[in-house]
Amino acid sequence: MFRVFGCLTEEHDWQLLVLAGAICFLASLVAISLFHRAAATTAHARAAWIAMAGAATGCGIWATHFVAMLAYQPGFMVRYDLGLTALSLLAAAAITGLGLGLAAHKRAWWTAPLGGAILGGGVAVMHYTGMWALQLPGQMTWSGDLVVASVLLGMLFGTAALTLAQGRDGMQATCAAAALLTQTQTAL
Repeated sequence: MFRVFGCLTEEHDWQLLVLAGAICFLASLVAISLFHRAAATTAHARAAWIAMAGAATGCGIWATHFVAMLAYQPGFMVRYDLGLTALSLLAAAAITGLGLGLAAHKRAWWTAPLGGAILGGGVAVMHYTGMWALQLPGQMTWSGDLVVASVLLGMLFGTAALTLAQGRDGMQATCAAAALLTQTQTAL
């Protein structure tokens, strides 16, 4: 935990981190609103809303991640692999769209929790693919315990967000679900 705290307090521009958080919350509001639209429709209309929700969610979490990456200032030059960066965006949109689509069908009690876990997994795929795209002078090592904990927390927050969004409507529930969805990104 101190490793993560030290990295955030010593090697990041706080203004950019605040901007990343604002982008994430606003994108989460859009995602939950589009999810509600999708859940209220059927057939082709639902598919269109899910596609838009997946695109908005993927682009929002991707933008959040890369603004936070721009905030990272390790004291030496960093670059990004263009192919892996693009892959992280496409994977984010596709996997989160899959999770949102499953949850929007409401066919059984488990669709929202499973859809949320898939959504959280999509955030993790985007995050770690984006981190893999980071090129720096040296070798990056991962702490397996932190990676596993972050993925599980992201999936847990995704599950809570879509379960709440599927079960309740209205501005208060939408904001609460968006806050949980924002935590999905923060966990990673």
